[in-house]
Order: sequence, then structure tokens, then C-alpha cells
Amino acid sequence: MFACQGEVATAERLFGAWAAAVPERLALVDSRGRMSYAELDALSTALAGELVLAGVVPGDRVGIFMDRSFLLPATVLAVWKAGAAYVPLPPAQPTARTALVLADTAPRVVAADRDPAGGLGEGAPPLLRFDGVDVCDGPGPAGPAPATGAGDLAYVLYTSGSTGTPKGVMVEHGGVVNLAEGLRELFGDLEGARVLQFAPFTFDVWVWELAMSLLNGGTLCIPPAGAQLHGLELARFLRELRVSHLSAAPSLLATLPIEPDLPLTTLTSGGEPLPGFLVERWAPRLRLFNAYGPTEATVSATAGRCHRGQTRPSIGRPLTGVEVHLLDAAGRPVERGRTGELCIGGRGVARGYLNRPDLTRERFVPDPFSGRAGARLYRTGDLARYLPEGDIEFAGRIDDQLNLRGYRIEPGEVEAALLRYPGVTGAAVTVTGLRPESRRLTAYLQFAEGRREPVARVRGHLSALLPAHLVPSLFVVVDRLPLNAHGKVDRAALPDPGRERPETGTHYTPPEGEREREVAELLEQILGIDGIGADDEFFALGGTSADLIELQARVQEQWGIRVPAAELVAARTVRMLAELLDTAPGDHDRPLPKAGPAPAHADDLLAGSRTLRERLRKGRQG
Repeated sequence: MFACQGEVATAERLFGAWAAAVPERLALVDSRGRMSYAELDALSTALAGELVLAGVVPGDRVGIFMDRSFLLPATVLAVWKAGAAYVPLPPAQPTARTALVLADTAPRVVAADRDPAGGLGEGAPPLLRFDGVDVCDGPGPAGPAPATGAGDLAYVLYTSGSTGTPKGVMVEHGGVVNLAEGLRELFGDLEGARVLQFAPFTFDVWVWELAMSLLNGGTLCIPPAGAQLHGLELARFLRELRVSHLSAAPSLLATLPIEPDLPLTTLTSGGEPLPGFLVERWAPRLRLFNAYGPTEATVSATAGRCHRGQTRPSIGRPLTGVEVHLLDAAGRPVERGRTGELCIGGRGVARGYLNRPDLTRERFVPDPFSGRAGARLYRTGDLARYLPEGDIEFAGRIDDQLNLRGYRIEPGEVEAALLRYPGVTGAAVTVTGLRPESRRLTAYLQFAEGRREPVARVRGHLSALLPAHLVPSLFVVVDRLPLNAHGKVDRAALPDPGRERPETGTHYTPPEGEREREVAELLEQILGIDGIGADDEFFALGGTSADLIELQARVQEQWGIRVPAAELVAARTVRMLAELLDTAPGDHDRPLPKAGPAPAHADDLLAGSRTLRERLRKGRQG
């Protein structure tokens, strides 16, 4: 409907064009409320005015300390309307990580929906609470009118760093608008689509979901903060919010049950290789796409439709405005069918890494294939080859970077954090497990002689430093890490974790009674571990969210009891789970609630409210 040039060269102007064209269309919806494009436009404009009054000027950066809610996308739009770039600061992020990001980005202010527990640390920027801002029909006295363009910064996202320090990727508005245009042409049905906001705010797919919905005339469907978005619970949210488009990693898609009343029309897989069995499962039922792209190329560079019978689906072809080149070590194009490094050019290439000029020059190089002045290629480090029909096939990595559940993980960052623990003299991090749903991040530890520490303490050390997706699920202690002829860790020679019970920080206590023994045996089958004790904790044994979904399904299959994932998480040991299953069946043998019809007054829930607090309170009633 809208071109991606001229007056809509920035993301907030593209949203504004939709708000002017379809003001009454639903922009945001959750299980208890709705917000139209006009209302979201007015709300974000009011919040932008508050940012300007707080001293934010074009070119600034603004931290956003919020959980998933209507307020989050409204604040992102407000930051853009103020001419600034946003920096995600999720409340669940470790304090040390937040401090690192604040020091690196130096935001003018931090917009928040609460006061951070313990504050943001010494020298942190001012905190601007957005839960009591007046919502006006237009901008306040200091209403913004920044002269921003496609080359201005839209956001800074941090990705894993091979040297132990995360990298802040600077993405410009032109990349976001180009992504929106590429997705419009790829899917063809985004105007009016209902897109689930599935990805965490710190993950670039959050931007993909925003571009699919609010930048294309669709509706962004928002689950509650902290919701268990996998398996049966995910299916329930899809029905309840009538989601038509879902994007997720294959390990998550593997947990989604096939149900006749799922409203989905389009699934997109990305972040890790898509296995053939998922193509066979979903391609005959709906449109299935496989997408590829690094954060440095504004989320996605290529995508393609998958069809039944594809055992190794390709990553498709470049999106609109994206250029892909497969190059050899000398920077020359490889012959068709040969493997080369996948290098990305075009309008989606990021500006570079914040405060990392040397690394920026290394990864963002002059583009000899473009006629545009100053054009650059991003060297992904990924390997790929062209298939005969012109699609691109992913062929692995040049280096040790890992892809797990949609995240690109530099093992060096995790290893550096492990080596900061007293007594750890060697560390290697890799992915173990063959099936997509059973792959887990595994750390191999070498301790100084006489300094062996409980693994639980090492895990706690990492949890205080790194985001959850960088904390290994499994820890394996070895006497000595295997080295190659060059004195580096030989990752191919790392021992298989095997079925031996890992160190969990607790002494082994044998299961007692028939139920505990049955639960222990079930966990041994799911986790591939022998000798699980009554007090061993599920996640300390290496359990992942995918394992949790399998546990949920197996419990229902074996005992006929459907237990919500949140209760399984709470019942974290064999003994606690056995006690849970032994309680009265009426307490747990219950189907997940079906989604009821939307309340008749839902479209008017937010009308007439004068404050953000009132809007959010009314938007959650019904």
C-alpha cells in the first residue's frame, strides 16, 4: 500500500501513514483489551512529547526497561517519533549485563514501566516512568518534529561477542523500512494479518514481528509477560488471540501440536536449520517459510516457501532491497554450486558496531558489486551455496559460532565468563544433542587441581553475568580439555556427555515409592540420563524448555493428567512432581481453557481514557 521511499523513509512515518489510512483498525490486541491504530498513534505521540520534555533530541539513544505489554511497542514508536534510537533493557536481564549496555550506549534517559529493583546502578541515566503519562489528542507543547531520515539510527541490539564482550549492532531506519517492504512482498497478506509478538525484546525477530504487523497494516497480538509460549500453552494463545502468522525457531515449532482449530495460516522458521520432518508436518497444512539473516542485516536477508518432500529446505532468495554474494577467501564470487562465505549488501546492512571501529571495519567491508557510493557488504561468517534453481542452501559456519533456538551464540563470550570463576582453568562451550528439540548448550569445565567447585555455583555465577540464553543447560567437568596440535581446544574431541548423571550440586537421594520411581524413569528417558535422584532439579540436569514440553505431553500420555507448564516448572524435582501428580485429579486433570468470544465492547475499551494508566487498566478488563 505504501512505498518505502520519500515521506515514509523512517519506521515511525510508515506507521503514521497506516494510522492515517486505517485509524480504526486494530493495532494491538491481547486477551483482555484492544487498541486501534489511531489510539496507538496518539499514545506514542504523547510519550514522544514526554521524551522531548526530558531532553531527548534527534540522534540520542533511549533505554527501554519494560516487559511485554501494549506500552512496549508504543514506547518504541515514541522513541522514533522523538528522533532517537531505542536500546532494550529487559527487567529480567542480569544487572551486570544492563550496566554494560548502559555504559556502552550512554542513553539520554531510560523509559520504564516500573522502578528497577535496586536501581540501574551508579551513573545511570534518569528514569522516566511511562505508567502515568497523560494521553492527549496530539503532541504536547514540546511535541517532536525531528527531521530524521533513512540513515538515522533506529535501535541498538546486543549480540554475542567472540572476545567475551557483546557487540552493539546499530541498525538504521532505512533497514527497518526495507524489511517491512520485503516482508510485504514475501507474504502478500500482511494488511490485516494477526501476528504473534513471540520474540523477546532483545531479539531482532521482535523487529520482524513489528514490521510484519504495525508497519504493514496488521495487528500485533501480545501474550502476557512471562507466558509459557510453547507446546499446548502456545496453541492456546494462538487460538485465543486468533493469530494468523507465527515466526519461531524450529526447536519451538517442534513443540507445537497439530490441532484442527489452530487459526494459523503462515509459519516462518528461522534462527537455526529447519529439519525435514517439520516441513513434512506443516507444509501440507499451511504456508511454511524458512528465513535467514543476522542482526547485522536488519533481521532477515533471505526467505523462501517450503514444500512437502524437501528434506533439506533452502533459505530461499534475497528479500527486496537485499543483495547476497557468495565469495571465496579472496572476495571473489564462487562458481554456482560451490560453497562460499555469504556476504550481504543492500539497504538492510547495519551501520556497524557501537564503539567498535576495528570490528566494524573487519566485518563491514566496501561493496565492490554496488554502484552506490559508500555501499558496504556485511561478512556473515556463514557458508552457503547456490542450488540449480537459484535458491541458496545454508552450509554451516567458518568459525565456531553456534545457532541455538534462534540465537547466534559466540562460545567465546560464555567461555570468557566461565574463566572468570575462581578455580576454572579451562572452558569450552558447544551444542550437544542430535534432535532439534533436544539440542542444548553444553559447557565443559576444567578446574585447577584441588579447586573443583559445585556446578550449581558456576551456573549461578553465569546467571549473574549473562542473559538466560547464554547460560549452558548442561555442565560437564573434565580432568583436562582436549587440545589440537596448535594448542587450541579440539571441539571435535570433546567427550559426549553420555547418560551419566551430571553434577547438580545436590547429593543423590534414591526415589522412594512407585510414583517417584516412575517419574524418575520418565525423566531419564526424556533427558537421556541414568540415575536421576528424588531431589535432582529438572533444569540442573540439563532440561530445556523443549524437554519441558515433552515432559508435559508424556505426563498426559502416561497418567492422563494435563499439567500446565508453569506448574511443571514449579515442581522442579522428582519428589515435587510425584507429589503434584498424587494430588486430587480434580486439581490438575483439566483442559487448558478455551478462548471465549471477544467482549462486545472490546473495540471501545480504550476510548475516552485520558491517562495511560487508565488505558492500560481498561485494556486489561473484559
